Amino acid sequence: MKTALLIVDHFPPSFAPRMGYLCKYLKSLGWTARVFSVKHPSKINKFDNLVGYVPAEEVPMPSYSQSHAIDKLLIEIGGRFCGSLGWSMYDQKMYKHIKKEITNEHYDVVLCSTASFFPLSCAYKIAQKLRLPLILDFRDIYEQDPYAYSTKGLAGMLRKIHIKNRNKIISKANAITTISEWHKEYLSKHNGNIHLIYNGFDEELFFPHNEAPTSQFNITYTGSVAPTDCIGSRDPELFFQAIGELHTQGKLEHKTFCVNFYTDDKSKIYLKQVADKYGIGQYIHITEWVSSKDIPSILAESNVLLILVAAKNTHGVMGTKLYEYLAMKRQILCVPETSGPVVKIMTDAGAGHAFDNTTDIRNYLETHYNIWKATGYVPCSTNWEYVRQFSRELQAKQFVEIFEKTTKEKFKDKSD
Repeated sequence: MKTALLIVDHFPPSFAPRMGYLCKYLKSLGWTARVFSVKHPSKINKFDNLVGYVPAEEVPMPSYSQSHAIDKLLIEIGGRFCGSLGWSMYDQKMYKHIKKEITNEHYDVVLCSTASFFPLSCAYKIAQKLRLPLILDFRDIYEQDPYAYSTKGLAGMLRKIHIKNRNKIISKANAITTISEWHKEYLSKHNGNIHLIYNGFDEELFFPHNEAPTSQFNITYTGSVAPTDCIGSRDPELFFQAIGELHTQGKLEHKTFCVNFYTDDKSKIYLKQVADKYGIGQYIHITEWVSSKDIPSILAESNVLLILVAAKNTHGVMGTKLYEYLAMKRQILCVPETSGPVVKIMTDAGAGHAFDNTTDIRNYLETHYNIWKATGYVPCSTNWEYVRQFSRELQAKQFVEIFEKTTKEKFKDKSD
């Protein structure tokens, strides 16, 4: 059985379903893996159901100051004395730990998955030392959202350093994988061997549910909402305004019309502020994060699933919730955009509607609320054959195909 060495920024139980699901299905595909990741706060550990499929270890990272920006800058500057290619002190810490742990072990490929830049340098150095093919997986990149990372001051300096180093390592990798057409096209400037592997859903947890009567008309959103400095980023304003107008017109009953948010602490505060602004607090129920294994039953008891996007201000952002929503065969309401990759997939699946104005959202909510009052449920005609292409098991096969291809390549000296 072949073995992949995974060096990643997150791994279950922390937020990392993409790599967690890959490891879940590796054994059935003739592979196994050992994983090294960074330790994260327990409050974001919601993927315990993906623990135990392969050996995985969290590497503790150092902290040098109370200021996050200064801390990161010190890590970058200090790392300049340790090596090239953006060799940060975080990379050094992880590199030394992994090198010691894998002595006399055999691997066939190195895979690094990240939502930023770390631990790209560490993975590159490990692959170089072991003379193994290197595959880089990008779940997010800086350029997808110009408002998420400051371009000024210390943060701006770090951004430039990270992008330059990232691109240099990309050019030296054997293969690149990423999550959207936009990401694929953007990163292809630095490496021609790039593959699109969407995010997806686990068929054992998420699958079509027949419409069944519910005691309330439930609209559900799972995920963060708190905005960046970008106006319109995951913006619930139009949605809340539409509910406010229906409330003013006397068309809603707070005992039967319910909007449920399962989200983080920062988003809780923001959502309450917006709900109070429109006087609709009685309809909005805000709950903390729940474990991923509890999400399917919550979605199954919903009539409409809400997606908030900002396609005009971001590029290629394709959250996991889209695919999980699609798998459940429930109506999807997407606001405040009517174009972009999320809307295209949702529309191609025949799963819902997208609106960018209060009038259309209000009419949609009133229509489907009335359908629910008459029948107890909201019908949905999602094309399951189309949706199945986003199965995590099928995506694991895509990764393994790339593994197999790269392991047949001879190691090339990637030194500077």
